[in-house]
Amino acid sequence: MSLNRRELLTVIATGFAAAAARPAESSQRIAPLSTASGPIRAANGDVDWRLVRELFPLSHDWMHLASFLLVSHPKPVTEAIAHFRQKIDLDPLWIEAAAFSDTEGRPFAAIKRALADYIGGQPAEICLTSNTTTALAMAYHGLRIRTNQEILTTEHDHYSHHESIRFAAARSGCGVRYVALYDRPADARAQEIVDRLSRAITSRTRAVGVTWVHSSTGVKIPIAPIADAIARANRGRAPADRCLLIVDGVHGFGNQDVDVAKTGCDFFATGTHKWLFAPRGTGFLWGRTDAWPDLRPTIPTFDPDVPQPWTAWMDRTALPPTQAAFVSPGGFPAFEHLLAIPAAVELHNAIGRDHIATRIRDLNTTFREGAAKINGVTLHTPRDPDLSGGISCFEVVGLKADEVARRLEEKKIRTNSSPYKVSYARVAAGVMNFPEEIDRVLREIRAMAG
Repeated sequence: MSLNRRELLTVIATGFAAAAARPAESSQRIAPLSTASGPIRAANGDVDWRLVRELFPLSHDWMHLASFLLVSHPKPVTEAIAHFRQKIDLDPLWIEAAAFSDTEGRPFAAIKRALADYIGGQPAEICLTSNTTTALAMAYHGLRIRTNQEILTTEHDHYSHHESIRFAAARSGCGVRYVALYDRPADARAQEIVDRLSRAITSRTRAVGVTWVHSSTGVKIPIAPIADAIARANRGRAPADRCLLIVDGVHGFGNQDVDVAKTGCDFFATGTHKWLFAPRGTGFLWGRTDAWPDLRPTIPTFDPDVPQPWTAWMDRTALPPTQAAFVSPGGFPAFEHLLAIPAAVELHNAIGRDHIATRIRDLNTTFREGAAKINGVTLHTPRDPDLSGGISCFEVVGLKADEVARRLEEKKIRTNSSPYKVSYARVAAGVMNFPEEIDRVLREIRAMAG
């Protein structure tokens, strides 16, 4: 049995003919340019950060300095979730109309388009996932790699990254090596990071896995120069031997004014429910168009943009060269959360990606400069903004990281500690924070260290 695209849509459409026959409702567009109090951006382009804070329903009883872990849904995102939840609750088969016909404004296509525009890529390069961990698993478990090849990663990466590599290597039989990019994180230097990684690459290296901003130390590594070094290592290699750069980008994505699709990496994995303040349980794996054939799908896809997997299943034929949509894990997600991603991107664009990056850089630089001056405090994150992002890691003499977080919690300040073998206390300021909050947490840490 062979179905072309039109026939496939006809079969699927049978179940929602009544829904599709209704007059099309224009897809919702969230306009977060103003709040009940006024416009977020003034005529001169300045941002009213008080009004930005009003968009987040965060308790005013607490100071929130750990929103990098899981962000509060801002008002435009909450409204978008409610909009799509109501549509699904009123008519569950609306989902099929939205996915496979033009009657509902193609909201699924809008997700990829919004993300692609934000990162400077193409919608067809986006594989939708539920978080960074899933995105990394799709990349490594799908990687076409031989037993005589290896994956090179760093000593500084997160559990999710290391374990995705380890599980994939156990299945494929390939090797795994680890390299330290710096000895002391506070003294990290961009050129040293690039040089150490470059020296570790061999002719057997099929993939290099790195993290943009290390949640263990707060170090931000230079992705573009690393990509250049890997490009040099790839000169003269056959396609099946080419070294791919796979980036866990979650703690840089949404707080750096960077087009990540133009950094030179091959794959970029991230959740969107942190710094982008998109709905919880959403993320994606971006890949260069010419890199996707180097991956195999791991989980059957339900992506409505590609009929080839369904046709291959029905005809028992092989899939064509892999596309991003083939790799997107199937099954039923929380559709209302997935469909609300464009609202978060639109909010970012309304505030200004450059304004957000500057705000986060300034607040966290102020914290690091202050923490570095406190006797009894060791700052582990570089003070140079070029080598740090929105996370600051530090120690207070005589106290474990969990104890530092507990004592700050007693002062109604939310921070946390890093989940690593060597754990540090962490402070992270976002767009919902203010300079006076940085001053206060520094006072409390100073008192604690004294």
